[in-house]
Amino acid sequence: MADTTQTATAPKVLAELNNQIKTITINNPKAKNSVSPETTKLLLEELGKSMLDGTRVIILTGAEGNFCSGADLGGSTMQNPRQYDVTTYLRTTINPVVTTIRNMNIPVIAKVRGVAAGVGANFALACDMVYAAEGAMFSEIFTNIALSSDGGGAYFMVKAVGYHKAFELMTTAAKIKADEALQLGLINHLLPENELDAAVQTMAERLANGPYIAIQQTKANLREAMKGTLESTLEAEALNQARNFQTEDMIEGVVAFLQKRPANWKGK
Repeated sequence: MADTTQTATAPKVLAELNNQIKTITINNPKAKNSVSPETTKLLLEELGKSMLDGTRVIILTGAEGNFCSGADLGGSTMQNPRQYDVTTYLRTTINPVVTTIRNMNIPVIAKVRGVAAGVGANFALACDMVYAAEGAMFSEIFTNIALSSDGGGAYFMVKAVGYHKAFELMTTAAKIKADEALQLGLINHLLPENELDAAVQTMAERLANGPYIAIQQTKANLREAMKGTLESTLEAEALNQARNFQTEDMIEGVVAFLQKRPANWKGK
């Protein structure tokens, strides 16, 4: 694995790129992969690199059995919280990670084991797909320490489960087991622990080796649908379809359909 920083201790963010699929791992296992401001900056840097290094799919995960337990409350930033500029921290580190995941046209898959809590839950919900192992737990845990949500939790929860259920789950800091998360529509797939890695890898390979430009434009269309109107989404679809019409894959897809054979996608 290639790490994103050189320190006296283990790097807090790991990245490995193989066959256009990059696995980014939050690496603070002793604290269930909680994130400090420094860790979040490293994560943002690695996401930025992914737009330049040929990455087609990102798998976001955590080291050694947990996804991310949220912010590192044991760090120096919490020694005097009344003097800490949390607004600037969120605006310059947490928020850019969330918006980058959503705004980049690279598909991002969250692979969740163990705890995904607080901003860790919201990093997962920001992704385009969420795969979870049996035993995973999600929580908008903020009110347990007299905080309100950040990292887009209010947005993602309302979109996924509706206002009333979101209010209940968030104000009570409910611990949402993986099977309930599946029923609520918070995750795509729930798998036995020993099947999770293979299932995520299979999906990542399907996306990376598929009609990639069309997949990117589909993410762009869905992004517009989430924030816009029917009219703005129709316009985005019309513009993005024009881009697809210029690709080699579009011609190959039509020919393969007419010849009744599998398409040979090039991602071009």
